[in-house]
Amino acid sequence: MDNKEQQPSEAVEVKAEKKKNKGSNIGADATLLTFSKIATSAIAMVMAMLLSRFRTVDEYATYNKILMVVNLITSVLMLGLPKSLNFFLAKTDSQKEKKRFLSFYYTLNTILSFFVGLVLVISVDLIEKCVNNDMISSFLYFLALFPWTKIICASVENLLIVYKKAKMLVAYRVLNSAALLLAVLLVQWLGLGFRQYMLFYVIVEAAFSLAVYFIAAGVSGGIYPYISGKMLKTVLAFSIPLGLASVVGTLNIELDRIIISFFMDNESYGIYSNAAKELPVTLISSSFTAVLMPAMVRMLSKEENKRALKLWGNATSLSMIIIAVIGVGCFVYAEEVIKILYGTQYIEGVWVFRLYSLHLLMRCTYYGMVLNSIGKTGFIFWCSIGALASNAVLNVVLFIAFKPFGEAAQMVAPAIATLISTTAMAILQLMVTSKALKESFCDVFPWKQAAGILLLNIAFGSVFWAAKRFIPLETYMPSLNIDGFDGEVLESLVLGVVWGITYFALTFKTILKKWKALKVKD
Repeated sequence: MDNKEQQPSEAVEVKAEKKKNKGSNIGADATLLTFSKIATSAIAMVMAMLLSRFRTVDEYATYNKILMVVNLITSVLMLGLPKSLNFFLAKTDSQKEKKRFLSFYYTLNTILSFFVGLVLVISVDLIEKCVNNDMISSFLYFLALFPWTKIICASVENLLIVYKKAKMLVAYRVLNSAALLLAVLLVQWLGLGFRQYMLFYVIVEAAFSLAVYFIAAGVSGGIYPYISGKMLKTVLAFSIPLGLASVVGTLNIELDRIIISFFMDNESYGIYSNAAKELPVTLISSSFTAVLMPAMVRMLSKEENKRALKLWGNATSLSMIIIAVIGVGCFVYAEEVIKILYGTQYIEGVWVFRLYSLHLLMRCTYYGMVLNSIGKTGFIFWCSIGALASNAVLNVVLFIAFKPFGEAAQMVAPAIATLISTTAMAILQLMVTSKALKESFCDVFPWKQAAGILLLNIAFGSVFWAAKRFIPLETYMPSLNIDGFDGEVLESLVLGVVWGITYFALTFKTILKKWKALKVKD
């Protein structure tokens, strides 16, 4: 197919592209994208709250198991291809080359994603046995289509970031999340069942997947069916190592749920999947990581090690000040938080939720920050392998060890395994960082500041736990007649607000100081 007549000269295109990008505001775009992530995470949390209340625990467990299976199989069979989009688009200024790559990318990913769907459909009997759920075969259409929607929708972020379309990306994300939320509400309003909800869900995702093709065509000047053996070889050489890392990461994230789904019944899985759901506060540390990485690379390349460590330490402390109060607060008032988020039927998962609240404290930073910045990505990959292996072994060992104490104790075992393996890998990465920079282990992480923040939050937690236990505020609270919102919950909300205001008033000067310290002059 000849596209020469459809394209102006490359020189004119490059000039126009540079002119268009000259005035782009990176800080404004980053802020815009962060707020869009917060908005979509909030909508996702509301969806989880509604589904937990509108659907039975068995139905909700089935929904989560299907998503888990699709995530795992997609991660394995897609060979890291979704990771290639940003790299190859950003690599060239030629609009013609970008258009050619996008045509190749969407053609190949469409074919592979439907292949993934076919594998899932063919393997449905095996899947049902592995996840201990015989309802999954009722949703063959979902298994066939959802991998395609997941893969194509996931590409829109890198696509629009490369083309400097941050506002369009925000609009897409928010509209997508809002449409999924509307599907939940519509099914409930019409009095429809779980199967109708799953159909609505995949229809919404399919509509937004089709929209991605039109968006790609619009920003690039048009895409067309295209396959190239040479390009395939180049792309796979780049994407397969990333794909392996992605598989390991996905397995590590899903491992606890896999163990629970294999050894326990559907209801237990439904309770665990909600209790183990990570609260979206880690967006704070991931945002810091994205912003800090370029500055860390520059400083470490100039051997400004102490300056780089100080910058990282300030960002880690600031992140921990915010995350720690949420983590400790959720630990202390775990029962009330579960009631608010998911309803009283999920209260059996309270200790799983508490352990994952403690796990939030470990998510105050990316412990491989320095190693990544100095190019030791191979070691980070092997750390991921080590974390997965240790987590798997601990999961099985603790699950068997806790068997004499009953199912409630066994449900806690995977959460403990994750906490231990994550902590061990973080310490190992910090030890290697210390050796690589030839700095003291005590200097590569802000241990004293982290300990001070942790002790302050433990003190606050103890005081407000005692206030909850000994001050009968719940007797003065109204009854809202809503599942999960009783007097105890309203009491905890009042105490939580007082806790938060007092804590941030006390730490405000430190927060301001750390924030100012993050300003970097090249």
